[in-house]
Amino acid sequence: MRGWKRVAGMCGGDGAKGAVFVRLVCIQFVLALLLLTGQETDAQVLQLHNRLPSDRTAEVIEIPLSQVLLHAHIPERSAQFLVAEDAASKQRVPAQLYSAAGGSSPDTLLLYVQLAAKGTKEFVFRVDPHAPAQNALVFGREAPERKDDFAWENELVTYRIYGPALQATGEIASGIDVWSKRVPNFVIDSFYTRDLEGQRTHNPALSYHRDNGQGLDSYLVGPTRGCGGTAVLVDGRLYASKNYTSLHVLADGPIRFAFEVTYAPWDANGVVVTEKKQITLDAGTHLNRIESTYTFQGAPTLQMVAGLAMHDGAMVEFPVAGSVAAVWDTPQLPSAGRIATGIVADPREHAVTREEDGHALMVFTRRSGEPFVYYAGSGWSKADMPTMKDWTAYLKLQLLQMEHPVIQSWK
Repeated sequence: MRGWKRVAGMCGGDGAKGAVFVRLVCIQFVLALLLLTGQETDAQVLQLHNRLPSDRTAEVIEIPLSQVLLHAHIPERSAQFLVAEDAASKQRVPAQLYSAAGGSSPDTLLLYVQLAAKGTKEFVFRVDPHAPAQNALVFGREAPERKDDFAWENELVTYRIYGPALQATGEIASGIDVWSKRVPNFVIDSFYTRDLEGQRTHNPALSYHRDNGQGLDSYLVGPTRGCGGTAVLVDGRLYASKNYTSLHVLADGPIRFAFEVTYAPWDANGVVVTEKKQITLDAGTHLNRIESTYTFQGAPTLQMVAGLAMHDGAMVEFPVAGSVAAVWDTPQLPSAGRIATGIVADPREHAVTREEDGHALMVFTRRSGEPFVYYAGSGWSKADMPTMKDWTAYLKLQLLQMEHPVIQSWK
């Protein structure tokens, strides 16, 4: 009813003024306009509430797209033009349509928000086909500059893995590599560009293994699990795959980057296993969400692990048994400070933490086809993680936020 009164008001009130025909045409026009913008009736406001007594780090919140369209009165055909705004400041909020089910049609709206201790924020939604493109906060691509490296990043961290073309040269590594950076801008393109120029000109100062003020690659993966790579654990030994065999990008921003990789079958102490892995990196976090699924025959269960390499001089802590593993690692160049790596797992994953075979491990016992989920990432002592205490505090906060997700409601 209030929506109808609004239309009548926009077209000259209750009929006291103006010609009847003009009023009817005006009302039809305004109704069509309101239908296009999804505001033909009073839309509801989304409330996000942090129940923790501490500030949350910036995070991407998942909201069922069907709820947004229903409560904001936006037709499904207009979802692609959806714009989210902070109700108080009227500022646009970084958002992204996403398919959580992995299909071609989006079923989720992602919002990038930060909530204060016990804080609540409200958000409104509208349709704007002419809204400018949002700034990308995540990025990733294959790097033909170095065979088929695949690298991805947000404003805090950069990672890469290695593909079959590189494996053909004899470089076999299925762990996750870390690039350390201290700048919020993307570095993948510039790192590869200057490294190639250094090779062309025989100038080692241009190598991405040298810190140029933005950061560098000073993390040695080799045959290790690197920063969160997976393997099968049998009698204290890790059995890992070779390089990935196929890769498919699932989402490419602006606030979530996600892809899926598969690995060729390999022998894990007499059991042939295969692995499919989905890696997701959101804006504002140091941690990748990783979901891994192993398939195998010949054993009822296997112990699969996510591992953090421990190079000479590394320190390890398990501040929350079964849920948090932290390594304060040594880079290849002593001048590069310290590289922090960590893994966080929800207690419902029933993981076990321990140190074995040169790694800090998060161990998951699973049947064939049963996935396990964990979060793995890195920090740098020359950026925003100056001490191991800072790093472990960050990891514990991520676990706390995981256990106490943001509360969503509509009013």
